[in-house]
Amino acid sequence: MAAVLGLAAIALVSVPGTASAHAVLLSTTPNGFQLLDSAPSEVTMRFSESIDVSLAEVRLIGPGGTNVDGVSKPAHAAAAPDTIAATLPANLAKGTYTVTYRVTSADSHPVEGAFAFSVGTVTGGVAENSRPASAGAGVSLLYGLARWLAYAALALMIGTAFFAAVCWPGGESSTGIRRILWAGWATLLGATLASLALYGPSVAGGSPLDPALLGATLGSRIGVVLLVRLMVLGLLAVAMVRLRRIVPFTAHSPADLRRRAAIVLGIGVALVVTWGLANHSAAGSGALLALPVDAIHLLAMAIWLGGLPVLLGVLLRSGDVPGMRAAVPVFSQIALICVLVLVVTGTYQAWREVGTPAALFGTSYGLVLAAKVGMVVVLVVLGAYARKWVQRHYAFEIVTVSDKRRAKRGPEKQEIGRFRRMVAVEVVVAAAVLGATASLVNAEPAAAELARIREEAAIPQRSGPVNTVLPFDAGGGPAGTGKLAVLVTPGKVGRNEVHLAALDSNGRPKQVAELRAELSLPSRGIGPLPVDMRFLGGDHAIGTNAPITMPGMWELSVTVRTSEIDQAVLRVPVGAR
Repeated sequence: MAAVLGLAAIALVSVPGTASAHAVLLSTTPNGFQLLDSAPSEVTMRFSESIDVSLAEVRLIGPGGTNVDGVSKPAHAAAAPDTIAATLPANLAKGTYTVTYRVTSADSHPVEGAFAFSVGTVTGGVAENSRPASAGAGVSLLYGLARWLAYAALALMIGTAFFAAVCWPGGESSTGIRRILWAGWATLLGATLASLALYGPSVAGGSPLDPALLGATLGSRIGVVLLVRLMVLGLLAVAMVRLRRIVPFTAHSPADLRRRAAIVLGIGVALVVTWGLANHSAAGSGALLALPVDAIHLLAMAIWLGGLPVLLGVLLRSGDVPGMRAAVPVFSQIALICVLVLVVTGTYQAWREVGTPAALFGTSYGLVLAAKVGMVVVLVVLGAYARKWVQRHYAFEIVTVSDKRRAKRGPEKQEIGRFRRMVAVEVVVAAAVLGATASLVNAEPAAAELARIREEAAIPQRSGPVNTVLPFDAGGGPAGTGKLAVLVTPGKVGRNEVHLAALDSNGRPKQVAELRAELSLPSRGIGPLPVDMRFLGGDHAIGTNAPITMPGMWELSVTVRTSEIDQAVLRVPVGAR
């Protein structure tokens, strides 16, 4: 089984993945780096998926680097869920403005960024203080802990209930079972309330005690999902109290076991859906398939991993030999089925979020996923040893009187102790698996992270003035050949000057009909942006407002026209930081 899981992990990254479930800015109005004659009345931004505006923030930073007051709270534009708009104050002064934004995508994750536009003249690029305020390390740590506790409590509740209902009929009357169920319920309730209080500060920054952030969270999609989870927990508490007054099931008929399993699975589905609606599964083009797959994956994980603490802490300590003989082999079979389900659903989920070996081993999401797969392989190996132990001590065929005595007596105390230690290790590894799962839910999807890493890699490590001389041949014989001297200074983000000088083969000034220049950033699909050049004396041109607006390897495209029909285009790389 470990080999099967390992092969599945390899297969899931050897095929192309689907589009990442993470919002990406597609277009803006004004366009990024656009030079406008007059100030706009609003800005709009269109993303690759629907946006939750409850905790959205848009700021405007002026040419001097200070915040501009009067920007409205963003709202959906023209009832389009993937587009937001914010009204700007009137009478903006001339210069370059930076728009910063932080929004929440359909997968409940914050997406932030900035773009610039200029009114009348270009005075610089994206402001240095354009990054929105982020959550403190303490808030992020507490929110991560709340997510982990929620997963652990979910597994504890569902796994315990399924173990008692299907594997150990009559076990629901055990005090230990009831304590674990209520401990799981209380932990999940507390973790959900903590998530409600911490989600807003983790996305938008600020204090968990801020009523405005809590109100915004309650109005967001994840807030609604968490409220639904609280309602389900409330109904479940009522059901658990009422069930204590009912005589426990003692029948062992297949119909009774199926009814028990259906009740627990129904409750489990009602809970796990609240996770799927608030993570990557709810976003992207494959959400209709991803949501049920995610629910099945989480349910299988909860039944398997959540049953281990019951086996370790209740059944193996109870001394109930008939109960052990009935429950342990059944749980072993169910755990095997859960593993197979996890392999299939996990392969699909990872293919959807990762898709390529580069994304698996080159991103934080991929590394956490690889670590999770490794821990699951360890669990499967431990489970295989446990399964052999179960077959040796409980699943043997009773033929002789000696077999009957052995079945009634059960394994020796020393053997039970060895088995408990093995299960204890499984519980520890299972807790780590749940931690990895909680991290993946809040992590940036691998495909989105890989795209960002590749964009950052395109930013040059060094920047500065460009001073070069390039030969050109515009055609038309000797009159169309020569050299072009190019100077770009300071070669950094912001306002730059471009000097162009046409020279003949001996380095003397050469008369040409026109010198024209444009800037573009191929890695981001920006440009070409025309550079306003002043043509001086027929051999020299100067541009004093070349708009290098963000870090990257820019390209200066210079057109040298020597006659009405003869021209050459030269391309000069300009690295800027």
